[in-house]
Amino acid sequence: GVGTKAERLLLTYAFDELGLNAVTARVIEKNTRSRHVLEKVGFSFVREEGIFRHYRITRDAFCAKP
Repeated sequence: GVGTKAERLLLTYAFDELGLNAVTARVIEKNTRSRHVLEKVGFSFVREEGIFRHYRITRDAFCAKP
């Protein structure tokens, strides 16, 4: 949906325009919709910290997604 498209645009900007090699994200554990969007665009779960879940995606992982 719209959230997935927005996340892909953000990552394209981060990697192509800003030249970042990786992006991290933190989401409240019970926010399943946001977690689903992150996982759908290729973020990998890193760890839990209290009520938060941490995710990370690299340029290579994002560019490898079809």
